[in-house]
Amino acid sequence: MLMRLRTRFRALEPLYVFRSDQLSYDIALRRLEAACHADYHFPAMADLYAGRGLPGDTSAREVFMAESVDWHLKHADPGARMVLFARNAHIQKASISFGGHLTALPMGQHLHRTLGSDYLALGLTSTAGRTAEMHLDENARFGFTLEDLALEPPEPGSIEAAFADGDLGLALADLRRSPQTDSSQPDRIRMQSDYLHTPVLDAFDAVINIPSTTVIDDHGIEALA
Repeated sequence: MLMRLRTRFRALEPLYVFRSDQLSYDIALRRLEAACHADYHFPAMADLYAGRGLPGDTSAREVFMAESVDWHLKHADPGARMVLFARNAHIQKASISFGGHLTALPMGQHLHRTLGSDYLALGLTSTAGRTAEMHLDENARFGFTLEDLALEPPEPGSIEAAFADGDLGLALADLRRSPQTDSSQPDRIRMQSDYLHTPVLDAFDAVINIPSTTVIDDHGIEALA
């Protein structure tokens, strides 16, 4: 039904623009596209956690977010720049896989494909401290709960281990200057209390390390959720 409505809305664009204006139509269409992508994404996520999802099926959300960035850039003043805040797994330029199975082509991969070098993926991580770990809970308000969890020492092979071994503290690593052929390059980055295995030098242009992170109180966590 949503896709039928979207198709009709696009087909009648001249009429709707005549009755309002182009910007109002563009905003309404973007909201309709958001509903269509959400309608696809929620079952895709449910199938993923149930172990029956199609390869890369959760990419629907990622491409919508990437297209939203492009939408705002096209509606901004010429030469406008944008700072976009999102989780590392969304901004990275390399595909996401868990257990050897393709999970998603992230927003950053789509943006890198369309914007090229104009897109800069800046990751954020920490070598110590605490993190908010997610636990699925169908009885919770948003379908999951958050736990204030202490981080383990960085795993060997992680970008966090590289920061820790160099005793760099608060630092920014420009990965564009790193040798791509180095066999010791990091192959994982923190994702909450676990790690996302990914070619870090290909996935990010740079990574900022914070020496120690903390978790906000429960009320703040609920607000962020």
